[in-house]
Amino acid sequence: MMAKMMEDNKGYQFLMGLDDEAYSMVRSQILALDPLPSLDKIFNMIQQEENHKKMMMNQDAKHDNFGTFVVSHLS
Repeated sequence: MMAKMMEDNKGYQFLMGLDDEAYSMVRSQILALDPLPSLDKIFNMIQQEENHKKMMMNQDAKHDNFGTFVVSHLS
């Protein structure tokens, strides 16, 4: 029981230390879970969010580059 309380405390500390702008949504979702997931599960959920954001940024960059390519070749 004491070990679970200590792990939960570390999970809360980790979540509250995340950047508000980038992680407020996923942090809220994790904090709403009852019981709080293990620290490993929390790390995995944050890592999935980071991977999703990177994928979306790469996709946006590809669309921007394609738009520049089309405009430059239409001129």
